[in-house]
Parts: sequence; C-alpha cells; structure tokens
Amino acid sequence: MSLTPISLADEKRSLRVTALEKRHGLVAGGATDAGERLTANVIGLVQRFAGSHRVSGFLPIGDEIDLEPALYQLGQQGLTTCLPVVVKKDQPLIFREWKRGDGLASGPLTTRHPLESAAACTPDIVLVPLLAFDLEGYRLGWGGGFYDRTLAALKSHDKTLVAIGIGFDGQQVDRVPADGHDVAVDWIVTEKRVIEIMKAGN
Repeated sequence: MSLTPISLADEKRSLRVTALEKRHGLVAGGATDAGERLTANVIGLVQRFAGSHRVSGFLPIGDEIDLEPALYQLGQQGLTTCLPVVVKKDQPLIFREWKRGDGLASGPLTTRHPLESAAACTPDIVLVPLLAFDLEGYRLGWGGGFYDRTLAALKSHDKTLVAIGIGFDGQQVDRVPADGHDVAVDWIVTEKRVIEIMKAGN
C-alpha cells in the first residue's frame, strides 16, 4: 500500500500547530520577561550595522515575544523605528514610522499598525516575528507569506538589507519546511543567543 506524500503546506500546517503549543508552554513556564532579556541582544546586533538608520519591528500578537522595549531603546538612540502594515492579501507589507506613544489602528489578523498619517518608511533592518526557526535561517510564520514577499521585494532593491528573525530560544526546530518561495533571514535573535546564519559559499 503506497503512502500519499505529505505536501509542503501540510507540513507547515502541522508544524504551526505544534509550534503554537510549544510557545504557549514557554510563556506559561515563565518566559514572560523574555522581551526584556531580548532587548540587549537586539540592540547589540543592530549597533553592528553602522550604516543602518531605519529599523522595522513588530508589536506582539498573543504570546509572541515582546519586542517593544527594544524598539523604544533603538528610537532613543536616534534610529527611525517603524511597523509593518498589511495592505491586502498576497501583497508585500508596507512600513510606516512609529514610536512609543504614537497612535495605532487595528489591522487584519489582529495586527496593529501606525495611522495613515504616519510617514512612510523603507527599513534597512527588518525584525521578523516567527513561530519556529531552524539554523539555516528559515522561519515559520502565520501562513500568509507576507514577510517572504516583503523580504524578497526589499532585497531585490537593496542587497544590504538585513533580515533578523525574532523569537524565543525554545522555538528552534531541526528543520522548517521550505521551498523557493521562502526567504531565509540573515540572523536569529532570541532572549539567549544571537545567531548568524551562514549562507552557502560564505
């Protein structure tokens, strides 16, 4: 009896379920202060890229790791901070400037984004949320493909763009299912580590 091959979409769907359960467990197990511990690692890495002045982050959905303290400190250091905006399905994200205290609007998928009056921003560094990651730089997201499309578009115009996956250290897995549409990040930062992704040929 032959077995039906598991599709990439099915692999991702299955991993997404287990990754969400794992993240719930990490937070329930006392990782709620991980955002604070994450901040020093994010700041230290961003400071390595002296030519970068605009950093896009994200505000947590559910029990995602809290990046907001790092965004606040980056803004205090003179960098322009911004957040992504979902324009429509199957389209890249756009970015608008945002700092602590600025207004927010509700977006699709329980996201929050800067008001339409906020200035447009093209980031040099993109801090990317994840559900799971592997050491080849592939990440599992919510399934909309927004960041893959966005990173591909940004990197086609700016080869120096830096993509940094952000998550709990316990979200690492052996392998994230990926194909040619998935864009690997350049670094992973957790509350415990800063991981440089070594590309083939480096």
